[in-house]
This record gives sequence, C-alpha cells and structure tokens, in this order.
Amino acid sequence: MLLAYSLRRFVQPALWITGVMLVLFPFLSDTSDWNTWFDWVKRYSVVIPAFLWAFLHSRPEHRLSRLIARALPWVLVVNILEAGLLELLGQSPTNGALIVIVALLLPTKWTQEGAHRQLGFRAPFWQLAVILCLGRMYVLNPQFENGTAGALLVISLASLLCLADRDSQNYVGWRLYTLYLLVLQDSIFPGGSGYLYPTWLHAENRVKLQGTPLAHAWLVLNVVVVAALLIPRARAWRAKAALAPAAAG
Repeated sequence: MLLAYSLRRFVQPALWITGVMLVLFPFLSDTSDWNTWFDWVKRYSVVIPAFLWAFLHSRPEHRLSRLIARALPWVLVVNILEAGLLELLGQSPTNGALIVIVALLLPTKWTQEGAHRQLGFRAPFWQLAVILCLGRMYVLNPQFENGTAGALLVISLASLLCLADRDSQNYVGWRLYTLYLLVLQDSIFPGGSGYLYPTWLHAENRVKLQGTPLAHAWLVLNVVVVAALLIPRARAWRAKAALAPAAAG
C-alpha cells in the first residue's frame, strides 16, 4: 500500500519506473510456470496500463494523454473480461458469465475534466460485484497462487478506502498500482509469495473450498449481487428507449 501510494504521489519517478520495467519485465521475470495464455496476458494487462497511467499523470496536456484518458475505461473492461473468459472455459461458467456482465456494466462515464484530473468513478456497488465475482474465481481456481489471492485482498482494501473517503475517485489508481506491484513481485520474485501471505491463502488450502456449501452459497450471492446491479441498468435502458421515439417526434 505504501509503495502504491508512492507511485501515485511522485508522478515523474513513477513514469521512469514503469517505463523501465515495461522494457525489462520479460527479461527479469521467472516465466517457468507461465503455462497458459492467461498467465502472460493478465500480467501484461497490468504492466502496460501502469505505464500509460503514469504517463497520463506525468504529461497531462500531451495529445497521447487525452487518448489514454478516453481508452482507460475500456482497458479495465478488457482486463476483467479476461478473467470472465477463463471462468467460462474452465471452473465455473456461471461465475464467468457474471464476470462478463460486470465488465460490460463498468461505469464508463468517468468523473474527469481534462486529462489532468484524477480518473475514477463513484460506483461502490459495482466494486462490490467485481470483488465477489473475481474473488470466487481466484480463491477456487487451483491455477492461481498466493500472489493473486493477495492482490484480491489489496483491491478489496482499496475499495474500502474509497468508501471510507465517500469518494471512488482514487479507485482506479489504487487498483492499478497495487496490482502492478504484486504482479512485479509474483513474476520477478515468485519464491517470496509463500512467505507474504497467511496459511489460509495458500493455494492448497483455498482449493479445498471447491464443491462445499460455502462455494455454492458464494455463487448464489454473486448471482444476487449482479442481478441487483443489472436490474436498475435494464430499467434505465428501457426508459431511455421509450423516450427516444418521443424525442425524435
């Protein structure tokens, strides 16, 4: 958390650090256990946006920054869709479908006025849906090791900090930089993950939840939360569609 705060606070060093690591990342990382496309894509879908985010805040008036500001919401959509695709093709297609729905419901109307403003959105209930759906995948999927579960805890803490501030403006920055640092640790120093997280987070203990009543209840809860998120959106879309002919007339 302190390292993530430092990257957010000192924008020029953050640009140099993320830029250098963007080049050195494949050479420094231990890729011996990166066995699937997801192992590669998920890491790079954090490493590349971290550099873009640092560039945006270091060069806010640059033409590229304005383009990045418009693209970042969709980068987050793709980042979440990757996890949904993995679930759809693997452990839990139902939870995968929920993750896809949550990704497509991301609030793309970002509270910003120009690229110099902090990007973010005020949508704590959406954050809850993301945490629950991704949490179930990371905890129950044996593919994920300790670093991934730890990343989920940090994302949850970042959301709670935003709720405590009564403002989700900083959510994206917290999420991106905490994930970025955990990806670096888990990729470059994977042996350290076993010492950083408590025993109950170790993969061999987390996967014991598969097929248990708790796992089933967690899935039911995810369905309820995503439905509660989707129903108001569907009503708003229907109301907007009903008003469209009248406005045209």
